[in-house]
Amino acid sequence: MKKVVILLLTIITIGCKKNPPEPTELYNKYRNSVALIQNSYYFKTSLDNDFEFFYTIEDNEPVFYETEEEAIENAGISFGTGFFISENGELATNRHVVYPSNEDILVGEQINEYLNDLKYKIKKAINEKQTEQSKLVDLWNEYYEYLDYDKKTQIKDEYSNKKNDVLELEELLEKLDFNPSNTITELKRVFLGIAYDNTHVTSLNDFKECVAIKKADDEKVDLAIIQLKDKTTPQRITNVFSLNNQKDTEKLKLNDNVYMIGFNQGIYLAKTDNGIKSQFTQGTITQDPDMNRILYSIPTLPGSSGSPIIDKWGNLVAINFAKTIDYQGFSFGVPSIQLTSLYNNNPIRNTYVNQTNEVNNVKEKERELEKKIITAKSDSYYENQIKELLKAEDERDFNTVANYYDLNNIKRYWDNSNPSYDDLSNAYYKSWKATSNSTNKVISINKESERIYDVNLDFKFYHKRKEEWKTVNSTVRFVFGQNDKIIEVYGIENKTLNQPVTTSNNSSRVNTTTNNVKYLYTTTFDNPPFELSLYEEPNVNSTIRYKCPKNTQVKVVEKYDDTFYKVIVDGYSGYVSKKWLKRQF
Repeated sequence: MKKVVILLLTIITIGCKKNPPEPTELYNKYRNSVALIQNSYYFKTSLDNDFEFFYTIEDNEPVFYETEEEAIENAGISFGTGFFISENGELATNRHVVYPSNEDILVGEQINEYLNDLKYKIKKAINEKQTEQSKLVDLWNEYYEYLDYDKKTQIKDEYSNKKNDVLELEELLEKLDFNPSNTITELKRVFLGIAYDNTHVTSLNDFKECVAIKKADDEKVDLAIIQLKDKTTPQRITNVFSLNNQKDTEKLKLNDNVYMIGFNQGIYLAKTDNGIKSQFTQGTITQDPDMNRILYSIPTLPGSSGSPIIDKWGNLVAINFAKTIDYQGFSFGVPSIQLTSLYNNNPIRNTYVNQTNEVNNVKEKERELEKKIITAKSDSYYENQIKELLKAEDERDFNTVANYYDLNNIKRYWDNSNPSYDDLSNAYYKSWKATSNSTNKVISINKESERIYDVNLDFKFYHKRKEEWKTVNSTVRFVFGQNDKIIEVYGIENKTLNQPVTTSNNSSRVNTTTNNVKYLYTTTFDNPPFELSLYEEPNVNSTIRYKCPKNTQVKVVEKYDDTFYKVIVDGYSGYVSKKWLKRQF
């Protein structure tokens, strides 16, 4: 008798076990609670040199516009899916639906490309102006005796105007430099709204405007919450998705059935003759989930982002956020417990199904990073970095110069301790303003110790205020940090050569350290208005060897003819017009 009772109870229990609803029942229950999201926006990037850029992202590439008004007119439009989670007009979706990526790296490359192109054009204009100045100087030198007062005045005025043009262009060139760490990028929203399932959408007016109210701070949690402007969920929405009876993600098992309601491909696939329609797709759990993601075999498309993923009972288990790149049949969802945490302002700490493996992976990464930090690169790498830096200095390209410094950890730049980006910039431009035509010639590079190199070099430049050429020989110490960028630069020897350095071309450069140089007498130039050209041959069409400062000493070697004298200026030998010599034969 007892066995019969037990058997009857077992049969009754089995008979009363509740079966899950049919998938179509779940779809019909929740389809009205799922909405199509439209987001219209553009980006504004501001540099610390007062330049502003307005752009949208198309096919993962930035498209720039001349004005902000033009950017608004061509604002980018993206679609996603959201679903109601309260009676207060609140919907859950993905963060990237509401706050799209601005493709920082690509934008930065495009901005740098634009500025570099502008720099190239300005430098080209400067060279053209300077060439025109040289032509005026040659005209003055060659025909001085034949020019009347008006013509001389005209040449002087033209020279002065072109000089001012060069100064203005150089100032503009300086303004193009900027500190990347001070760059500010803003998402400028034009419109954010939703359209309801099974309604006609023919214009922007058919979308109900929303505001973004919350987003997850954790980069791994791709979630956001938006809200209708009137803060009221429409009466037609009878079944909002509950965040209080979620199924614990740890209870999900491999091959469990899951379903997605969403707007794959946004408005384009949703539009039918009877209004927009969401899609209902199904799959199974294909990987043990953790607290950050759930993998399932549901194919998705752009527009599916933010779609609710429910189990066979209709419980919200995840929010779809990404598809696998190479395998179209698999997608990822953020576990619904993360949405509850965001909604309740209670961020949770991530735990992992296999914590031992995760800890081991972290430790392995830390060891790899530590190894990378400790191991220095080859000597040739650091030597090449120094040479490239000096090349950028010669070209006066501060953006490139700054790339060789560790701006976050720089300890010393000559007399500046712990200089900021602005300190470094000011130091370079102060030097460049006082000089022109500067060049760095590396004599030797010696390794002092690991990541420390002493560079002996000749720094040649024209001193604008003193109106004379100088060559400075010095030994500069370059110290590289753990990330293989420069953190210290300072001189350990600094000697100015009062005499020019001997060159291999003895015909054009005289070694003034010897006593074998013969000249007739010493004089100066007779107050010329420009730097004078020292010609290789007694002909104004010959090669110019040197631009002679106006107040420099001149050693007269010989009188060539009634027009030209052979002279030595600052160690350079060549020919100048006799009319500029204060003392003549």
